[in-house]
Formats: sequence, C-alpha cells, structure tokens
Amino acid sequence: MDNARAYIAEKLEHAGEYAFLPEGVLSGMIDRLMALDAAFMEDTGVNDGNTYDDDEALDYIFAGMVAAFPEHRMYMKRLTEDYLDYNEEYLESIGGIDWE
Repeated sequence: MDNARAYIAEKLEHAGEYAFLPEGVLSGMIDRLMALDAAFMEDTGVNDGNTYDDDEALDYIFAGMVAAFPEHRMYMKRLTEDYLDYNEEYLESIGGIDWE
C-alpha cells in the first residue's frame, strides 16, 4: 500500500495539474482516494473475488471525494480518473492485475 501510494503521489505531483492546491491538500486527497477505493472493493466484494468494475469505482470514489472536498468539486472527476489510471499503472507494473 505504501509503494502504491508513493507511486500515485509522484505521478500526481509531477503532472503539475494540482500545483494550485495548498500544501498538504493533495496528500490528504490521495489518502482519501485510496481509502475510498479500499471501501469500494470491500463493499462490492472485490476482496472476495468479485470483479472490479472501473465505472462503478469511478462513480463511488468521485462521490466520496466531492463529499470530502466540496470546495474542489470541479477538479474531483479529473483527480479520480487520474488516480484510477495511476493505480492501474502501478498494479500492472507489479503484476497485480488479473485481466479476465
């Protein structure tokens, strides 16, 4: 989890699209993204072998991020999509995705 977080944080920070955020906010957002993703997997049974649905995950995580950071709502869809893309990249790099 720490390696995934570091990978995702580096990608988001170097993208530069979120440089306008006050210090520490992006870090808090990353923590929340990862917590929401973990909750989604638990709620939908992914941890028990069910398939991870990217579209459902996007909707679930986006809703949670808007609730947690309403003042940055206009950036949440993009941030959520970026998070999901970078998380997938990380999982692919360690052989952690089983494509069915």
